Amino acid sequence: MPRSPEHLEILNEIARIATMDLELRPMLQRITDALARTFGWEFVACVSVDAGDGRFVCEALSATVPTEVHPGYSRALGSGVVGEVAVTGRPILLDDVRAYPNFVDTLPGAMSELCIPVLHHGETVAILNLESTRPAAFRDQLPLLQTVAEQVAGAVASARLHAELTRRAELLEMLGELGRVATDAGELGLLLDRVVGFVHQRFPLLLASILLVDAGGGEFGQTAFAGELAPDARRGRRWPVSTGIVGRAIRTGQAQLVADVRADPDYLSVNGATVAELVVPIRWRGGILGVLNLEAESAAVFTPEHRTVFQTFADQVAGAIRMASINHELEEANDRLREANHRLERLSQLDALTGIANRRAFDEALGHEWRRCCRAKTPLALVMVDIDCFKAYNDRNGHQKGDRCLRAIARALQQGLHRAGDFVARYGGEEFALLLPGLDAGQAAAFAERMRTGIEALAVPHATSPVAPVVTISAGVSSRVPRRGSASRALLAAADRALYVAKAGGRNRVASPAEPLPAAP
Repeated sequence: MPRSPEHLEILNEIARIATMDLELRPMLQRITDALARTFGWEFVACVSVDAGDGRFVCEALSATVPTEVHPGYSRALGSGVVGEVAVTGRPILLDDVRAYPNFVDTLPGAMSELCIPVLHHGETVAILNLESTRPAAFRDQLPLLQTVAEQVAGAVASARLHAELTRRAELLEMLGELGRVATDAGELGLLLDRVVGFVHQRFPLLLASILLVDAGGGEFGQTAFAGELAPDARRGRRWPVSTGIVGRAIRTGQAQLVADVRADPDYLSVNGATVAELVVPIRWRGGILGVLNLEAESAAVFTPEHRTVFQTFADQVAGAIRMASINHELEEANDRLREANHRLERLSQLDALTGIANRRAFDEALGHEWRRCCRAKTPLALVMVDIDCFKAYNDRNGHQKGDRCLRAIARALQQGLHRAGDFVARYGGEEFALLLPGLDAGQAAAFAERMRTGIEALAVPHATSPVAPVVTISAGVSSRVPRRGSASRALLAAADRALYVAKAGGRNRVASPAEPLPAAP
């Protein structure tokens, strides 16, 4: 259906937000604020879906009326209209919520609701939820919100990947920091105190302790604790290695994870609030020096990834205890950190769907090439590409085929670049941008024409296109020799005008900004 100027403006704004922000909650908050501000909707929320935990969580909310919902609000999948959409992956439009049995009243006086799934590769990763105190408030908004959901899907996936890489980088940095703490401590007692203090401070633990086996092997001799424990367990008491879950770790040589210590006959209580315990042997050259003992109010802190981290802590402590060099381990940890940061930086420059550069990378490349061509006094060409009638293709074939089509176009454009300085990026939605340093307008137009015919030759069927029976593109070309003090936005604006000329002239063609607009019929 035709888009109103208001709809096109909000879609462009959301596309800009989705391509410029990698932090999930700030990005979704800006999107919900934009929707609420543009349309005056009373309640706009975006929730994330965690199929593993079986819950959805409100990540962003814009509301002009009181509501129980807030960022962090969570319910089980299947609960309420939002939970139902999270399970089915299908939108729900309610003109009157009172007639719907699964409606959960979190907005006093709510009358109508619209829930749209945000799908990424067929998986529901988020949900857009709108509610109003007016009946049938969203009857005509389903197509618009589905398009918004398409824009948000890739951005949510990129934000999740960004968060995961950031979290892993932080854990690697923590390993490096622990190594520095252990290396700088020097004296063994101070070393142990600093290590348990470090671990206790950075994780939700009731108690962190290290117990070292004495020279005879029959008792825990030197110990260090951070957290609350019973008075008789303080420093100075000697523990037989047969005692408690820590002793079992020594005897078996294996880490011990106990989700509920109350059900374990070996548990020796040193903190009445403890529910879960993890004991990790500290090994050195085939022997066991002692244990790293961690106690918490819940086993949730002892995730598989955290258990790996705690094992690494124990390994680092072992090296420090034996006064061995841990420089090699620190270098490896720093290398992993640098690689994680490098991968994070690289991924932040890529479009999650197509794998080519994203808008952020394009903006940086444009500025760089503009300055370089200014110094060299050589032309810089820009080609703006738009897939003809792509929304109609999506509506006819579904979003999965639409994603495949976008990837195919991106791949064809990428493969068409043969010079070292040429650059292609997904500009937003179905638009792509190509930078061609050194080409004048005529050369760039010839290049764009080869791209256009090459994509048409892919013969991707497009039954609903009024232009051709296959997927085609329109392209706008502009080229300038940058001058000192000039701005690259003039080049971008000219290419954008040229793209408008190409589309207004019937699509499936290449145009420059110098060409006149076709006469109105």
